[in-house]
Amino acid sequence: MPTAAELTVAEELVALREICSRRVWYLKEIDSLQFHLGLPARDNSSFYLLVDCNCYPVQPPAWDWCDVGGAHRDRLSDRPRGSGFLHTNGVICAPWNRLAYKSLDARGPHADWTIGDWQKNSYTGGCTTLPHMALRVFVELNSSRYTGQRLG
Repeated sequence: MPTAAELTVAEELVALREICSRRVWYLKEIDSLQFHLGLPARDNSSFYLLVDCNCYPVQPPAWDWCDVGGAHRDRLSDRPRGSGFLHTNGVICAPWNRLAYKSLDARGPHADWTIGDWQKNSYTGGCTTLPHMALRVFVELNSSRYTGQRLG
């Protein structure tokens, strides 16, 4: 029997698949709770994320920058540079990213956020579904705040 997380992810992936198809983004579903997503940036480079939806939607998914093959997650060269949302420590700084919580990830910039009420955090900006989160990452990669690929 599928878990609540698996049912939620399956439902939200329907819309994400449609967005990826229309925008020609890369999407590979790894299993019922994980996917690999590739997004273009404004300088025509591409960035990739491994997204782990374990415990979603009770907890936000983990959006982790990775290489094109999805094998490496700790290389600086796989992370974009920028300000605000594109945090200097390489973690997407948003309440909808589990890795932004210091209590769950040492790189997390926020010890002041409570993960249990992540959807009510004012910094969520309406991103409470996987398609909205992916679109927000795309918007940031194509904004003036994006300043290129990190050098590793």
